[in-house]
Amino acid sequence: MISRSSMLGVFPTKPLGDVVEFLDSIRRPVTESERRTGPYPYYGANGQQGTIDDFIFDEPLVLLAEDGGHFDDPERGIAYRVSGKTWVNNHAHVLRPNAEMDLAFLCRVLENYDVTPWVTGTTRGKLTQAGAAQIVVPVPPLPEQRRIAAILDKADELRAKRRAAIAQLDILTQSIFLDMFGDPATNPKGWPIRTLAQFYVNQEEGTKCGPFGSALKKSEFESDGVAVWNMDNIDPSGRMVMPFRMWISESKYRQLEAYAVANSDVIISRAGTVGKMCVASTGGTRSIISTNLIRLRFGPDLLPLYFVSLMTYCKGRIGRLKTGEDGAFTHMNTGILDTLNFPYPPLELQERYATIFQSLEKQKSQHVTQLAGLNVLVASLQHRAFRGEL
Repeated sequence: MISRSSMLGVFPTKPLGDVVEFLDSIRRPVTESERRTGPYPYYGANGQQGTIDDFIFDEPLVLLAEDGGHFDDPERGIAYRVSGKTWVNNHAHVLRPNAEMDLAFLCRVLENYDVTPWVTGTTRGKLTQAGAAQIVVPVPPLPEQRRIAAILDKADELRAKRRAAIAQLDILTQSIFLDMFGDPATNPKGWPIRTLAQFYVNQEEGTKCGPFGSALKKSEFESDGVAVWNMDNIDPSGRMVMPFRMWISESKYRQLEAYAVANSDVIISRAGTVGKMCVASTGGTRSIISTNLIRLRFGPDLLPLYFVSLMTYCKGRIGRLKTGEDGAFTHMNTGILDTLNFPYPPLELQERYATIFQSLEKQKSQHVTQLAGLNVLVASLQHRAFRGEL
């Protein structure tokens, strides 16, 4: 993350409004229902939002989030480059650099900038044009800007390759699953259909909703202690995410031990983004589920990894977990899961898939570790570059 202090080095600085022209008056929003798909990209605060059949701009530009951007987590990016025929809605500022500012350099300065000092609003942060114009940016000589941008572009290219490798491994894993088992929505291999409740370790422990607010209040969370699972600990791709961010005391854990998580339990989100799930890998660390989660615990005849992959890769997964007549998620409950029907292949085939999955996960883990190292490198390069130390 880049802050204003990161800019205070040997280079002169100027307010953003002095080195760019804001083209915000030209941009036009189009509702999704009115937008006709076409050959031109349609951009918003966080990148491309789809396509459209017309364009407004036709030149290289920098887009900077106005509202709805990742202002609380700028590492995710709040600015990006566009070029060619494009359409931009009113959620992103459109910046045309002047003659003393290189476009690629400007984007590198802004993309991970902590702009919260200039953001207004409490529930939904907004970076107004007036606020954006005051953002402090370094202005080295143009040749130096281009040299810095080239170095950062090269480092980012390495990150992009790692991300691509990770994405390809995810695609390969899904492809292997569908090849071995077929699409669970249509069950082309004719596996017998079973009900999930048949595989619980027992009825008492098999399924458990997280403790409700009265049992676990926010005021009872500690800075350390026994870990509490939250929605953030489940990745949409079906994997557990670390680290934990919430804890409770030992005495509170003893009160809520019925909600404890064991190794290989399946954890499912039941509110908010409903239906995210993963297999818990506790490593001996004690933890419990929070209010918006459900814990499933299976006996030996169903591999948790097979079930999570089935629900994650199945084209009809959302349809299987709907709770409203209109097909929209409202909430998840144990009753829905108890009666869930799904194809059940032989246990030996589930085990073979698990072996392949774990082998691919090792490769993915290596790429993730390397990507984390590259992220640290890029952050270091940014700080040094904008202070004139690169």
